[in-house]
Amino acid sequence: MIVANAQLDKQRWDQRVLAEQPEGFFFMLSWYLDSVAPGWEGYVLGDYEGIYPIVPQQKFGISYTHMPFLTRSFFPIGFDDTQSVALQQYLSNRFSYLQLAGVSLNEPYQQQIRIYQVLDLTSFDRSQCSENHRRQYKKAAQQGFEMDTSVNPAGLITLFRQVKGAEFTHLKDADYLLLLRLMEEANRRGYLRQFSLWNQKELVGAAAYLEVNGQVLYLKGAITPEAMKIGGMVYLHVEAMMALAPTCSQLDFGGSNAKGLGEFNRKFGARDVEYLLLIKNSLTRPLAWLAKRKFG
Repeated sequence: MIVANAQLDKQRWDQRVLAEQPEGFFFMLSWYLDSVAPGWEGYVLGDYEGIYPIVPQQKFGISYTHMPFLTRSFFPIGFDDTQSVALQQYLSNRFSYLQLAGVSLNEPYQQQIRIYQVLDLTSFDRSQCSENHRRQYKKAAQQGFEMDTSVNPAGLITLFRQVKGAEFTHLKDADYLLLLRLMEEANRRGYLRQFSLWNQKELVGAAAYLEVNGQVLYLKGAITPEAMKIGGMVYLHVEAMMALAPTCSQLDFGGSNAKGLGEFNRKFGARDVEYLLLIKNSLTRPLAWLAKRKFG
């Protein structure tokens, strides 16, 4: 049964997500989805024994769905094989364009292997980092940076736009407002952890993490080029990892196929996790081309 956002029992929904806690469960929490995709719906079986989020979109009379900004994958929770087939059929019938990750589809969809990295925090120690990361950490530690753990989402986003805006031109004002809304909601719930570096009262680096149910999601970070050269980002991450490790078992780096970023994460001792991005594009030209250009 499809349940509209306003009618969802979100307390029950989140109980199921946290009880199952699949990889990337952060992206399926109701408050997270409300922040990044306010119009999402729930595919619900029984008394929330089975749940799956759906983010419907419509443009030019075409119904489509894709993974929203700041999400990676949605896993069906509590579905048996028959119910999974029914979910697949429903999605295929409803949407002309689908971009999904986490759900397994039997039909001949285009498949792309994606990776992200996770780090075991239960035994984290700086000694497990690569020699280069240890050297970078030591260099940054000698610079006299001031570390601040107060929460300042607007400051982090402003810094990110200053140092990364020219590179991430696909991010628009609406995307940054969405990120700000997510961080503010996470902070309101007590889930947001932020670590910032200051050099002579100037913010030169910041990283934000969500800490939920003993797990951590790296949300966003930025560092000035000058601070990056002397190990600022390595220093930020290591300090955060050591602060989070006593109460958290795993850090999810969020996910990126970028070779350089993946290698950077693995140098902390992180491992790769694979998942499939599944795409179905049954639109006719030129809409099929436009959808592929926008979503991949």
